[in-house]
Amino acid sequence: MMEEYDRYSIDSIVEYATKLVGHTLREYVTVEQIADFHTRKGSYGNAVEEYYFKYRPNSDSRPDFSEVGLELKTTPVKKNSRGELVAKERLVFTMIDYEAVVNESFEESQFLKKARDVLLITYLSEPDKEPLDYVIEAVVRWGLPEEDLPQIKQDWETIVNKVRSGHAEDISGGDTLYLEAATKARTSKDRRSQPFSNVPAKPRAWALKSSYMTAVQRKAIDGMKLIPRTADEKNLELLELVSARFAPFFGMTEHELAERFELSRSKDLCARITRRILGVEDGDKIEEFEKAGIKAKTMRLRKTGRPKEAMSFPAFDYFDLLETGFDDSSFLGYLEQKYLFVIYREDAAGEYRLSDVCFWQMPEKDLDEARRCYEQMRENVRRGRADVSVGSRENRCCHVRPHGRNSQDTRPQPYGQSVVKKCFWLNQGYLQEEIARVLQS
Repeated sequence: MMEEYDRYSIDSIVEYATKLVGHTLREYVTVEQIADFHTRKGSYGNAVEEYYFKYRPNSDSRPDFSEVGLELKTTPVKKNSRGELVAKERLVFTMIDYEAVVNESFEESQFLKKARDVLLITYLSEPDKEPLDYVIEAVVRWGLPEEDLPQIKQDWETIVNKVRSGHAEDISGGDTLYLEAATKARTSKDRRSQPFSNVPAKPRAWALKSSYMTAVQRKAIDGMKLIPRTADEKNLELLELVSARFAPFFGMTEHELAERFELSRSKDLCARITRRILGVEDGDKIEEFEKAGIKAKTMRLRKTGRPKEAMSFPAFDYFDLLETGFDDSSFLGYLEQKYLFVIYREDAAGEYRLSDVCFWQMPEKDLDEARRCYEQMRENVRRGRADVSVGSRENRCCHVRPHGRNSQDTRPQPYGQSVVKKCFWLNQGYLQEEIARVLQS
């Protein structure tokens, strides 16, 4: 069968791809079914390559349409509980060759060659449909935005420097903001050699985080704003930019900052101050934070460095807790999120003054401890004892306690009378240790 597009013309390739918008793959190909992507990752993308563009999928390090330097990527979106379209998964580009990557620069890296010019096909993944019947939502020619390159370069160098130091086994998703080294092991025991250590490391691939891809999909939504940058700030990575914005205000109290930005007193005053310092208005989504999945959190530290309060998460549903394992839980999602801690420290007079900012995400080494807290509370619910919590002395990282308005603010449990609403909290002592660790590093 003759090709219906010219591989030597980007315009022809893009025009051919846009025919898919609003349609399903089944309408254009003769194959009856494709492999379930739950059992074989990449099967949908492979089907688009093989049956629509009519070229055999391969592991070539060059872009898919090598004649014009264009990479083809398919990426799924799903509807969240609010009916919004969000990225279903990260966007994977190419495997990391530990032996070769240590000799690359970011500008000449295999990742950048793949991500510089991308034909991005977005489809809506729906659980009650066969993959061939997923609707293609959008087709765009896309590349890494210039304003994101400083942060993506920083992420790339953070990962590569771990390989160069002989510690590829310590790479973690929490190390970076936009770009990550996603695990791609076929089994839990799958490992690869690294050049400067005898310790084997998990196989990993270059990937843009799902939070980043959600922001890409929402780029056209009104209200998402980039942090405005001066010419001197153009090449700063995100933490450097945020730190530079906050530094002039260190030492000021909440009241002084409210007067400085002409803000009235309100429950969310500190959050509004944070937005003003960053140069965005109330109600605007901060594009950089959306891409990195960052949530700003005000932390008030006493003179000792101990947080004034533990850090809470939304109240959980007792039925959901019983039915959902830790790996699929909202709690794990909160822990894997990255936070911007805006820190106010208590002075000798008892006033809280803006003192530091830092990014924090629970280290992977602590997730097992959080899992233990989750499973302990889950077992309490299973025994019909949802009234029994997990105390802060029982777990180094987390605990469970009420999160309702009062004792009458309850929720039903599977095996017993309704119980006051509860949620998971991060321990004050744990937060004190983690904030000190991050600031020292």
